[in-house]
Amino acid sequence: MMRRNLQASQLFLSAWDRLLDLLYPPRCGGCDRRGTRFCDSCLLAITLPLYDRDGVEGVRLLISAGVFDGPLRTAIHNFKYESDTPLAIPLAQILSDVLARDENAQLDGDPLALIPVPLHIERRKARGYNQSELLARELSKLTGWRVAQGLERVRETRSQVGLSAQERRKNMQDAFAWRGDAVPQRVLLIDDVCTSGATLSECAVALHKAGVEEVYAATVAKAVNV
Repeated sequence: MMRRNLQASQLFLSAWDRLLDLLYPPRCGGCDRRGTRFCDSCLLAITLPLYDRDGVEGVRLLISAGVFDGPLRTAIHNFKYESDTPLAIPLAQILSDVLARDENAQLDGDPLALIPVPLHIERRKARGYNQSELLARELSKLTGWRVAQGLERVRETRSQVGLSAQERRKNMQDAFAWRGDAVPQRVLLIDDVCTSGATLSECAVALHKAGVEEVYAATVAKAVNV
């Protein structure tokens, strides 16, 4: 099912995207194979999805499409650090397929508002985009859930790479705040990777302080044995 949905989603590219694909054939974000943004072989290499109901404070349920390794890890690296922004399309489709599975029945009910984990303004300027926001916008097209703006990173933090779990929590403390108007009651935080859960947890703290009742989270991948 996931493979069929991913292939189908790639048929609905804009005319401009199709022209660019003819002029500059896309390469798989996982293995660099020509002709697709994420090939069937890399799709089949994704580990089964992960469901975490207790590991991230403030989050009722964390859903991750797969383990942060192999082709999925390579694709996320290219998406996040190599400006391969079209990868937002297949990565969002992979996540959408997992969210639609029966195990996620507790996501049913009132519509969820998608909230991308924000970057600090300086880091966003340096990178040129927020990968979580691109994911959220593509996921919105697939699910019909709106993207809600208002969560901001109010304190610049050092990179989480190389930090221990305890250092990550300290680094993220009080880094986020709600600066929007209407506060949604049910939200789904969107990020590319969950490592220790420190970032998602601090986002959840800020959202609960603002009045959000239910916070869920979804990431394309989750690191294990951190």
